Amino acid sequence: MGGDRSGSSVRIRRGRMHDVPYLKAIERAATLRFRDHEAFDAFWALNFSPALFAHEVAHGRLWVATVGDDDRPVGFAFTGEIDGNAHLEEIDVHPEASGQGVGSALLERVADQARADGYRALTLSTLEDVPWNAPYYGRRGFTIVPLEELTPGYRELLQHEAESGFPMHLRVIMRKEL
Repeated sequence: MGGDRSGSSVRIRRGRMHDVPYLKAIERAATLRFRDHEAFDAFWALNFSPALFAHEVAHGRLWVATVGDDDRPVGFAFTGEIDGNAHLEEIDVHPEASGQGVGSALLERVADQARADGYRALTLSTLEDVPWNAPYYGRRGFTIVPLEELTPGYRELLQHEAESGFPMHLRVIMRKEL
């Protein structure tokens, strides 16, 4: 990544196939921020493939963030759908670009697109105890969905996360009305 990007503007655009080679490094670097957390092994095992990124690009569900005049991605997000809601599957920002509004800009763009696509809510699953997870999303209008209010698709998602080794006592589903 490198370079001083302070004061640079963040741009969000649809992901393109030529972005795919950069996304793995962003995902791995972002995952390393969890190295001392009990969820690290589960995050590290996710290990998104270039084929997955290419699939998301081909289906128009991947957004990338760039900073300044450099068109190389420093962050990305991709979405899906669960039980009629837009669902943020993944959002990662390279640590070298953190603190510059990249994550907020990506999140805002994903929410705007979900709204334009007719969704009433944007959801995500996250860790409750990590400052750049649930507290961060809470400051951006997301609220924790109580377990008893989860629909079948979200229960299935949490079951899959449990099977993947996530510390479920710390996992929450959050929702933002659009």
